[in-house]
Amino acid sequence: MKKLTIADLKPNSSRLMPRELGDAKVVHGGVYIFKPGETAHPEARHVHDVDEVFIFVQGRGVLPIDGIEYPIQTGDVFIVHKGEDHHTRSSIEDPLVSVWYVMDR
Repeated sequence: MKKLTIADLKPNSSRLMPRELGDAKVVHGGVYIFKPGETAHPEARHVHDVDEVFIFVQGRGVLPIDGIEYPIQTGDVFIVHKGEDHHTRSSIEDPLVSVWYVMDR
């Protein structure tokens, strides 16, 4: 896992995070609007065989990764590395909106 903020990003003309992800390309993604208190991927284990990026554009919550709970808020950017178990949980008071995408190297 790597945590950044939007202010940390140094995009080039064709990639948002070239330092962190090199020439990796987005192959799948979307925008998710959480309901208050909702947990994404409620199954016991959720992993990918490629990296996944989350950009939180609204709200607050927690991003448990491999059993460690990381607080999240608007402007946070997380790279969840392949094989890391992860589940996003929105706050009840200030629900999350997340842009997410899966990378292919």
